[in-house]
Order: sequence, then C-alpha cells, then structure tokens
Amino acid sequence: MGIFTRYKNRKKPPRKFSEEQLEELKTQPRWIRGSIGYADHDFHYHDAQCFYDSYKEILDDEIYRFNTTHANPLIIDCGANMGVSVLFFAKEYPTARIIAFEPEEEIFEVLEKNVESYHFANVTLEKKAVWNSETTLEFFTDHGMGGSVENTFKRQKPAIVQTVRLADYLQEPVALLKLDIEGAEYTVLKDSEPFLKNVENIFVEYHSFEEKEQHLDDILDMFKKSGFRYHLRQSFSRKKPFIDDNNICENMDMAINVFAYRP
Repeated sequence: MGIFTRYKNRKKPPRKFSEEQLEELKTQPRWIRGSIGYADHDFHYHDAQCFYDSYKEILDDEIYRFNTTHANPLIIDCGANMGVSVLFFAKEYPTARIIAFEPEEEIFEVLEKNVESYHFANVTLEKKAVWNSETTLEFFTDHGMGGSVENTFKRQKPAIVQTVRLADYLQEPVALLKLDIEGAEYTVLKDSEPFLKNVENIFVEYHSFEEKEQHLDDILDMFKKSGFRYHLRQSFSRKKPFIDDNNICENMDMAINVFAYRP
C-alpha cells in the first residue's frame, strides 16, 4: 500500500519552460534537430513542433500518469518516438523497469541520445516495431510522429524494420502498456488478447484510415472482455464529420486515445 500511496500522491513537477519558450519552439523550422534544457539535462528532439506537442500532452497534461501497487512496475512503451514518454516514466516512476520500442532509425538515434543524456539505467531500448510475430515489415514515416507498418505513404520508398511479438512481453504483470503504433494496434492487441489479463493499465491511440475497415469497436470489446473500463479522448477528428474530408498523415481520418484501466 505504501508504494501505491507514494505514486498516487506524487506532486506534479513545476513547469520547466515559460510560455514564451514554448511558443518559440513553434516558430522553429520543421525537421531540424535541436535540444532544450529540461530537468538539468539536455533533451534532444528531431523536430521542434513534435517536441512541443509531446511536451504539452505528456509532461504538462500528464496523460500517462497512473497508480500502481508494484514496487518495480513494468512499463512497456510501444512507439516511444524521441522519448518524451520515456522521460516522464523514468522521472515519475524511478523504480520502474521500462522497455521502449521505436523502429525508425533516425528517431531512434534521438531517443537513444536522450536516454544517455539523462543516464536512465532502468530503460531498455529496442529498435524494433511491435507486431504479432517476429519478422520484417515495410515501414513508412512522416518523419515526425507518424511511423507505421500499416499505413502507406505515396511516393515514398519504405524502410525495412524488424518486429517482435508483443504478446511475448506480456507474460508477467505489466503496470502500463502504451501503444502508439499508427494503425498496427488492432493486429497487435488481437494477438495479445489472451495476455491482457496481466496488464493493469493500457493506453492505445486508435487510428482510422480511409478505405480500411475500422476496429475501434473490436478493441473496446477486447478491453471489456478482459475486465477493463475505458475512457475515450479525441486525438484527431473532423469538425464536421458528415461533410468534411480532411485527413492527417495523408489518409488518417480519425485518431482516438483510449485509456483502459482496472476498476
């Protein structure tokens, strides 16, 4: 109970940046690497706008905060990108074991640099994508936050990435499973469904693509059958869905954040 209390009552850290500093990030050229001081170390990014968006959501709003009774909670971060989520987990849950997956070569280099910058000894990095088997897959990317083995981008030659079977990592208690894998979530969760009983909390960003079957209902049904309650929060949606046809990442027409937790 003591561990639960400590994590539950942990105070939100003071803001590290002024609004002026944050707004300045939004004015920087896109796709240029840089760094910014955070928590007495340099945090490196591959794109200032991506860092700004991630900072606001993860470090400021703290959407991944959770409670746990485990002394050494296991956190599995699928789609770690540059590592803002890893920074949050490592700082807020210092006794946790963290396994972070990021398959994109250039972004993985930034992620690795950040783990080295903060000297996180409790973080294991895997330059692989999670999937329903160990194999190699084509990987497309917008070079920002949208790398995917499911979605394709026009006029882009895909990279080839190695995959791991996520279900193999769910054979023991998991305090938090984070899935931000740009369309591969249904395939991965369907294969992992028998082992979701071992997971306390799940975050998944569900992605819907034009001309592809939607699976949000299937994912929610899996969570319900596995004993979770869930909360839905908009990530991207059209303002006038009956008539709008705007997309992001070329053909993504909706993205919904799903928070599943044990009642």
